[in-house]
Amino acid sequence: MTVAFALSEGGNLGAMQAGAMRALLEAGVEPDLLVGSSVGALNAAFCATHPGVDGARDLQAAWGGLSRREVFHIDIAAAFGGFLGMRDHLVSTTRLRRLIRRWLPVERIEDAPIPFAAVATDALSGEAVVLRHGDVIDALTASSAIPGLFPPVRVGGRWLVDGGLAAGWPVTEALDLGADTVYLLTAATAPARRPPRGAVAMAMNSVSLVTAKLQRERLAAAARQAAAKGGLVVVVPSPAPEAPPPFDFARGHLLTNAAYRHVQQWLDGHGGPDRLAGGSEPITLA
Repeated sequence: MTVAFALSEGGNLGAMQAGAMRALLEAGVEPDLLVGSSVGALNAAFCATHPGVDGARDLQAAWGGLSRREVFHIDIAAAFGGFLGMRDHLVSTTRLRRLIRRWLPVERIEDAPIPFAAVATDALSGEAVVLRHGDVIDALTASSAIPGLFPPVRVGGRWLVDGGLAAGWPVTEALDLGADTVYLLTAATAPARRPPRGAVAMAMNSVSLVTAKLQRERLAAAARQAAAKGGLVVVVPSPAPEAPPPFDFARGHLLTNAAYRHVQQWLDGHGGPDRLAGGSEPITLA
């Protein structure tokens, strides 16, 4: 039985996936494969190259010390050019690439101790593109390239952008890569009480609302696909905090710990991972 962790998009809320993975690993749930979209691809790559509970703890620590300046550098002149249509993005990927290089000890995807894949979106066709080989920095930058914010990335002759657009919850992709049981780690938040502030936050929130229905439909289809071959899709619950502003990375420590405790309690409430795996229906978010 091949077990996969599928990690969703979620921006700065990806910190929660670090805590959730630690709780799963401590409970004895070991992935044979990791598949991620957007920030989930970065987390998947980290744990694929830093296996086990210690790797998840290291990822928690990395998120706890992460700052906005390590990911985003907003150049006013460049941003102004983007608004005028002179550029296709507002933010350079230089700092994101530097962060990936610092976090990962491998240069190519296939060099990771645990197999992993990054999911991106073809900027021209809109289809999901699964990256299993090649330069790890290019792949993760492409998977995280929020359209308009970051530039598209040329990989294998295709222009690629954020994987969250085509496969924000990459469960189908994990099943297609040979997984039987898939644990989906999302970055779900509580319903917003007011519209987000700022143009970028409003745009990102709108895209999330549009893609949410698609992701749930894909999840239902993936659950049927898994059941047909005797497998299971398990949706690992999120503590669902109120969403921070998209450029706020100051809550990483709080988010990782909240998710860790939440998933621990959830596992205890279900009698542990062995009881989960004995079911026949997907466990979905409320």
